[in-house]
Amino acid sequence: MEKNDKRCVVYAVDDQPSMLRMLAELLDSVGIRAVTFTSAEEFFDSYVPGPCECLVSDMRMPGMGGLEFQRELKERGHVLPVIFISGFAEVGSAVEAMRQGAFDYLEKPFSHNDFLEKVQRALDKSRTIYEEARKAKTNEARLSLLTPTETRILKLLTTGKSSKEIADVMGISPRTVDNHRGRVMEKLHVHSAIELVLLFTQARSP
Repeated sequence: MEKNDKRCVVYAVDDQPSMLRMLAELLDSVGIRAVTFTSAEEFFDSYVPGPCECLVSDMRMPGMGGLEFQRELKERGHVLPVIFISGFAEVGSAVEAMRQGAFDYLEKPFSHNDFLEKVQRALDKSRTIYEEARKAKTNEARLSLLTPTETRILKLLTTGKSSKEIADVMGISPRTVDNHRGRVMEKLHVHSAIELVLLFTQARSP
């Protein structure tokens, strides 16, 4: 496995202390910090989102089970990648959890290498999610500098409309549209229409 960012953390949730100890030792062997919980409820009481993280959870636990856990994560807006661990009888539930947004699942018994490989991919995914969110937030701040007219013109530009078409929609001249577009590009520090559309799309991505 590659060297991990010291900020990376894996949250492990299982009602069996022996399983939690095993997972924590495995993760520690490759330099990944593990934080363990004995229930989904305990996890939610302590969880604070970070830039490099994933969740490993058993499918069947007292209280909140895997599918309910996955739904609750989505409802709370938590986007960390989730890997579910399931016994043979719970594989169907694990697959359903993936349909609902879980990252992956492991069927017991699983190899240590398989576990660590899936965790690494989940952490890589987490970094990507965090970076995209950071870019979107930055781009949103840049877009807030635009006037209402500039914002409307930008939105119309991103739909593929020409200056003449935008002028017709807004009841202004094509030259005025071009002047506004020039100011928009200057404010946003972009040099082409493609960059402009990309910035707007990233800022508006969920």
